[in-house]
Amino acid sequence: MESKPVSFCGLKAILTYMEPSFRFNLALKISSLRKAEKSAPLIIKRLELRDNCLVINTTEYSMRVYRQCQADPGLLNGEVDGDSDEFGFKISIDESLQPGDLKLTHDGSERRHIYGFRYDCPDKMGLLPCDHRIRLYVSGSMSQFPYTNMKMYHLMRRLLTIFFGNRNGEWTINKMSIKDKVLRWPLDGRKPIVRKIKIGHWSSYQMDAFQSIIDTSVPLTSLKTTGRISNHPFLKNVEHLIIYNDMKIIFQGDLLSIQVPNVTIKTPSAAIDHYLQSLVFKFMERTRHIGVRFSICASSKINLKRINHPAMLEKSKSCVKLAMGNAAVVVVRYRRTHSRTWLTIETVPKKK
Repeated sequence: MESKPVSFCGLKAILTYMEPSFRFNLALKISSLRKAEKSAPLIIKRLELRDNCLVINTTEYSMRVYRQCQADPGLLNGEVDGDSDEFGFKISIDESLQPGDLKLTHDGSERRHIYGFRYDCPDKMGLLPCDHRIRLYVSGSMSQFPYTNMKMYHLMRRLLTIFFGNRNGEWTINKMSIKDKVLRWPLDGRKPIVRKIKIGHWSSYQMDAFQSIIDTSVPLTSLKTTGRISNHPFLKNVEHLIIYNDMKIIFQGDLLSIQVPNVTIKTPSAAIDHYLQSLVFKFMERTRHIGVRFSICASSKINLKRINHPAMLEKSKSCVKLAMGNAAVVVVRYRRTHSRTWLTIETVPKKK
């Protein structure tokens, strides 16, 4: 039987259902697949970016620097997790920035000495050459690259560009976790649709970065974070903001001013008793759209009859209703969900 070549559309269909890391590796080895690979739809279940580490679904790409001073076997050698200069000082974030890199923290100028690597490395002194290499570990295998003209941050950008750069087909990231201080995202290519994002401590730098790399025409299902939240244009694209902080974080920032329809504070708080009256007044300061809801994990229930407000319609120990204009009602009540007690403040349609 005569074999027939697979059409371009057929090749795209095959690539779509391949595991992403296998698909990327295949395109690297077979140049004729690269155009189809960049055009085929791509779905990534999990993308995690950490310091010198990249995780795509279940495949981890981790980097380390291996140093071996051949001139002096007595020096402490081995692997370290940071880039260093010829003096053994760790390269700062600011020094590692390349064109297009997105800084995710305000701090980045600090430099520190890497323990165990002496100032007088023979490589610097021009004696016998030192064997400094980058080690890339992927699923149990290890590859090495000369450390002379390339640092780990160069390799991270190269990997991200190979995998995600110059894409013209639709691609989706179901869960994205950012734990790095610099986002070395490809400069060219189609932006991904992202469903869920998890970050560490909140910063406007991170929001700026997401605004520039994500397809904001599709809403973000959820954003998980900690820290003092401030308003940002990117939050208009977020359907559910999940915060792991104590309730007092509401009053330290402008959390009640952000344009997110569903906000959840997951850290159990015993301070609701102290903040409840102020919380209700702050919520009622501005008109809220129907469907806006704040959920706060509570350590225990308190009597909601203690709430007093000019817009009060009715109140009981477990539920309070307040008028929000002519068409909506704000309902404050307790709910029991997933073995936890939640205080919810929600804007609902007014019953006719």
